Amino acid sequence: MTNPARSDAKPTILMVDDNPVNLEELAFLLNDAGFDVLRAETGETALELAKSRQPDLVLLDVLMPGVDGFTTCATLKSHPATREIPVLFMTALADTANKVQGFHVGAVDYITKPFQYEEVIARVQTHLTLQKLKSELQEKEQRLSRIFENAMDAILALDQEGRITMFNAAAEQMFRCKAGDNIGRSVDRFLSPELYKTVTNFRAGVPAKQAIWISEGMTARRGDDSEFPIEATISRVEASGQQLYILILRDINERKAREQAEAECHTLRGINSYLQEEVLASRDGEELIGNSAGLRQAMALVKQVAATDATVLITGETGTGKELIARAIHNLSGRKDKTLVKLNCATIPENLAESELFGHEKGAFTGAINRKLGRFELANGGTLFLDEIGELPLEMQAKLLRVLQEGEYERVGGTQTLKCDVRVIAATHRDLAQFSQEGRFRADLYYRMNVFPIHLPPLRERKEDIPHLVRHFINKYAAKFGKKITAIPDRLMSDMQSYIWPGNIRELQHIIERAVILTNGSQLANVECVHATAPVGATSSAPIVTLDEAERQHILKALEATSWRIAGNQGAAKILGVPSTTLRSRMERLGISKPA
Repeated sequence: MTNPARSDAKPTILMVDDNPVNLEELAFLLNDAGFDVLRAETGETALELAKSRQPDLVLLDVLMPGVDGFTTCATLKSHPATREIPVLFMTALADTANKVQGFHVGAVDYITKPFQYEEVIARVQTHLTLQKLKSELQEKEQRLSRIFENAMDAILALDQEGRITMFNAAAEQMFRCKAGDNIGRSVDRFLSPELYKTVTNFRAGVPAKQAIWISEGMTARRGDDSEFPIEATISRVEASGQQLYILILRDINERKAREQAEAECHTLRGINSYLQEEVLASRDGEELIGNSAGLRQAMALVKQVAATDATVLITGETGTGKELIARAIHNLSGRKDKTLVKLNCATIPENLAESELFGHEKGAFTGAINRKLGRFELANGGTLFLDEIGELPLEMQAKLLRVLQEGEYERVGGTQTLKCDVRVIAATHRDLAQFSQEGRFRADLYYRMNVFPIHLPPLRERKEDIPHLVRHFINKYAAKFGKKITAIPDRLMSDMQSYIWPGNIRELQHIIERAVILTNGSQLANVECVHATAPVGATSSAPIVTLDEAERQHILKALEATSWRIAGNQGAAKILGVPSTTLRSRMERLGISKPA
């Protein structure tokens, strides 16, 4: 019951939730809406506050450590001082049994997480209003209809015979008829037979509870006799010595439409975030630096194919700049004003590959709480870059082939066939021809992807480009770290041109970044990780070592070139062409550990 000592003060809401973030968000919302807020993170604290402060309403979380929400609610209802305080459960539980249990212990309503803020305010206002009416209805029953007009839910008040005594504006909108035409008439005209039977039984005292929740599966009827699915609550109130029944109804279709709109909004925010990342990535991408014959040949092919919609397969070792070639093709094409969407097939779990490519519907699998757009949908009208296509699971290769041939796909869990207009560029460091012969890559997909191949030579085959790349990276990182570097030691440049560069341009980039960091003056610092390698065919006086020692030295070179990063696209495992778990195992076997 509303505390009479502060009848003119702001209503006080006691919020109980073990999550401080939820408490902070709801407290801000309720304060902004004109309520005083008490906070409790445990059931024990909530019981003490409820007895001492007598709040007007309690918002109670279900799942809490120690005394949970059900026990807290039952305890509140067992004490005369707190028995009349309305309790609204806040829960993410979708199970009907949990909601029924909440009403069984005395709650009057529930609010589903994640919160819809307008709904929270509407529910709180509705139940504060109902609570106030329980103490004032004897003298001011005529005010009930005007107060109900402000509720967002459709609210009907019924007398003991099931006749409508109040019919709020939300009910007029839901049932598409005027309140004046229905006051005094039986409520059965608006309820399906099953729902009417439930209401009738409740009026007869079955079940003998203060309030019950009617789950999905029942329907109501509009004024034009069209049916729609509903969820509802029924509660009993005493007014002027008579029993009244409050029926609060919500149109499930409207609720789902709101949820769908929120899901679409969430999806669009995700798309916007993804596109912003793509814009930043495209701005941060390195230019194709160099003038070697191999690079000129590759760029000539780029210019020839860019204006077409032909599928392109870019091949080359890890770190040679395959993504930059893909961006160059896109930027020179007629799709340059659309999005270039990328997906690294080597980094996605096999069970999520289909969802990443084609998207999924809400509820398609555990954890699919919203619809998600796949990369093909995001790239519609633009270009999709599939990096490391050779790592795509065989099952997904068949589905990818269908999209390339027919331009059609379905989201995971969906039945609607979607069309797409996407130009596909793929890249790999694998020998897909060999993979297809071994059955590790579909031959038909390989032939479909290999329409226009472009091969990027490794850095060791375009050593004339190394000075240009070195100066480019020096300028980039000197600007980043606020340094001015004008000279490069001749010995360092000679070593870099003699080195075999197993990590290619990416390895060179990381070495220059490290050298710039170590530089204190105007001359680039020497770095010890670059070891000149004798030209192929040259006689070497170095002793022949065991296979384990050779492997150890090779792994050390890759680790030093990547600053001892093992996993990831720029890690040593990627350079060496082995899984990160395999590399860690070999490091342990060979006694390799990162220097202190």
